[in-house]
Amino acid sequence: MIQKLYHGKNQYLSLRAVHNTLEDFEDTEIISIDAESKKPEAIIDQLYSPSLFSTQRVYFLKRVYRNKDKETLLNNLLEILPQNRVSILIWEDQKIRSNTKYYKFFKESNAVEEYKELNKRTFITWARDEISNYTFSLERDTLQLLAQRSNYEPERFVNNLAKLQLLDERKIEKEILDSVVADTLETDIWALMDSITNSDQKEINRILEKLLEYKVDPHYILAMIARNLRISIQIKYLLDQGVNERKMASILKLPPFAIYPVAKTVRNIDRKRILTQYKKLANLDYEIKTGRIDPILGLSLFTLIL
Repeated sequence: MIQKLYHGKNQYLSLRAVHNTLEDFEDTEIISIDAESKKPEAIIDQLYSPSLFSTQRVYFLKRVYRNKDKETLLNNLLEILPQNRVSILIWEDQKIRSNTKYYKFFKESNAVEEYKELNKRTFITWARDEISNYTFSLERDTLQLLAQRSNYEPERFVNNLAKLQLLDERKIEKEILDSVVADTLETDIWALMDSITNSDQKEINRILEKLLEYKVDPHYILAMIARNLRISIQIKYLLDQGVNERKMASILKLPPFAIYPVAKTVRNIDRKRILTQYKKLANLDYEIKTGRIDPILGLSLFTLIL
């Protein structure tokens, strides 16, 4: 019997950990339940329902904490789990506070796995461990470059490792990496913003087509543009206050290499223009989320109205 909680801000790593655990259950019926969208009583009934073939079962509950009636659901779960020898793995797409009854129940039996959001330093540590599962090696500089081109996102990094594994090379040099792994999404987004600033519609269309060809979610593109606009506004404000780039990096908690190109771009741009772009993007985001505008159409409109 196993009863375990997986949670944390890094959704990809926590969900992968659940699936890795499920792979250990051979000849076992895996029952997946999306707890976010089902009524508590239906979930509890399903946990109690007998198996027709008397096979072993493992229940995989997803997003219990997002259920509209989570209080009822959690109370029922925490009541039946100690009494019922049911195997259950629960995955939350967020961090559960350690002072909740929910968290404490699993913590008491040391059955909690938390996957924290990785920063650039912890990402590299994680990446080194991840590469040990593959048959090739990377030098430190090549590893840093691969992390950068994966935008420091575990899922993209793992997908890129899978591409490199297919090459059947013992060691991945930079030249090989250049031929297999494209530039980061972050780089493309900044290039898109530079094109918008320069009103270069041809380049705007080229980058957008490239991003959509790679099936990048338009919602994610808009979120990245919003993030970068916020950074641009902050840097522009600090520039106007006479703050140097190194001090900005400390204030904004960003690496210096991320500050310099943005500072160069926004130095001669009116701050009101950046704020106007941000406001228009916020309005567009609202229209998309309320279903009034298709995300791809909205993204195209945003690049035309500036």
